[in-house]
Order: sequence, then C-alpha cells, then structure tokens
Amino acid sequence: MSLNLDTITAISRDIAAANDPPLELVGVASSDGGSDRVELLVTIVGCHDEPCVLMLNLTRTETSQFERELKDKLREKFADHRRQA
Repeated sequence: MSLNLDTITAISRDIAAANDPPLELVGVASSDGGSDRVELLVTIVGCHDEPCVLMLNLTRTETSQFERELKDKLREKFADHRRQA
C-alpha cells in the first residue's frame, strides 16, 4: 500500500531535520498524477550558495522501506552536492 502525502511529509521532515548539516523539507508532490512515486524538494540549511536545493524521486512504499530509500538518496545527493561545491 502506498504512503499518503501527509505521512510522507512527516517522515521526510523528521529525517531531513536529523541530518547533519540540517536539511529542510520544502515540498512534496506526487509524480505523474498519483503514481507510486513521490518527489521531494529539500534545502540545505546554511549552504554557502543559498538556496541549495536537492530534488529526490522516491517510491511510495511502506514506511521502513521509504525511510531507508530517503536516507540513502539524501546521503547520495548531499555527497554529489559537496563534490560540485
């Protein structure tokens, strides 16, 4: 069963805020009109080149799988961002 947007938003805010450096969830949207995908926009708080925005496309799966995928993608995107800085 797919997670609803309210649940995705709550989980994403908690995980983003716990990141180091802290991240802030800017937006959550369904991909392709209600598909099993969701897009997240996240900003890096205090980024040297404000605003630094990361865009993530994730699967709307059960909670633990969504959390794992979100953490992995945040780590990957942040590493890419740091290499480009």
